[in-house]
Amino acid sequence: METAGSRSRIRQELADGRPYTVGEIAGATGLARSTVVQSLTVLEAGGTVRRHPPRPVGRGRPAHLWSIADAPGPLIVLVAAAHGTTVGVVRPDGKVLAARAAPAFDGDDTGRRASSVPELLDRVLADAAIGAGDIALAVVGLPGASGFSPRAASGPSTHLNQFRVWDGADPSVILRDRLTCPIHYENDANLAALGEVTHGAGRGLRAALYVSLAHGTGAGLVIDGRLHRGRSSLAGEIGHLHAEDDGRLCHCGARGCFWHRTSFPALLDDLARAHGRRFTSRDVADAAERDESDVVRSLHGLGYALGRRLADAVVFLDPEAIILDGGLGAASKGIATGVKQALQRYAPPLMARSCDVRSGLLGRHAALVGGASLARSEQLLPAP
Repeated sequence: METAGSRSRIRQELADGRPYTVGEIAGATGLARSTVVQSLTVLEAGGTVRRHPPRPVGRGRPAHLWSIADAPGPLIVLVAAAHGTTVGVVRPDGKVLAARAAPAFDGDDTGRRASSVPELLDRVLADAAIGAGDIALAVVGLPGASGFSPRAASGPSTHLNQFRVWDGADPSVILRDRLTCPIHYENDANLAALGEVTHGAGRGLRAALYVSLAHGTGAGLVIDGRLHRGRSSLAGEIGHLHAEDDGRLCHCGARGCFWHRTSFPALLDDLARAHGRRFTSRDVADAAERDESDVVRSLHGLGYALGRRLADAVVFLDPEAIILDGGLGAASKGIATGVKQALQRYAPPLMARSCDVRSGLLGRHAALVGGASLARSEQLLPAP
């Protein structure tokens, strides 16, 4: 039955500005197709939505597309941690209009570190030819708990103290001189997970586990298009599984977390010692592309160790796919090979066969795209 409530739900579903078919809207909102059609007719008459030319759908009749009449403004997505900062201007439909990245500063110049974020923000706005006043909202990706968790009232995680770009400050304090829009926080791995599931390698999947690797070992779990965060907002964080009784103390408060011993940064250190020179992620990706045996074997070993832990996650979660960090280029394929071997060894055969292992498709833009996906899944965009 067509009501003001059904119209409101449809407006919110169309808030990202992308065109959708009646079937897609019905599936996302849970409304009957007849209700969707009636509501769209009312909204079209009022100038809120507009109809687009139909597109072919299989062998059936072409389906009309619907979108809101006035697309919302772009988003700022800012991901910052110990390794550096990435800022992007992203449309609500996930298209990255401009992006810039900068490594973390060295040394003790606190003022310079704090000012790096607004300076980078100004540059990326200029690249996109967008004014700060045109930004609809900002999403900040941070290691640690999500801003949508029950713990969020206290602000961002206190372990921001160890990240040079923030120096323990609330990011909204640093950003308020440049942005007047609402600012939301989310775990950086969660953003990348949501980006890959909605626009990348996991598109169309109902349950997927994304594993971030470039700067540690994090993970995000997406179920039915939404992040599953858990009570503490750290659900799926396989990097914090226990690995060593006498291991290093982790910033999470536990000792001997898996990521300290087995991670991509640890692999870079091992390769540097073995070769007597510094190794970067680009060096490893290039070596994997050239099929250099020692590097490929090391990637397989990392993947196998990771897969041993992921096998337990597969038993508990039974995901359709595990998506590995695509920002590592060709290196992620070598890691995927090791993960698959470990799943075949340690997971029940039926589960191992039904869980696909894929490399991400969005590369280093996964978290930026995920910011737009978050705006839609959490209904952060203002409905017209």
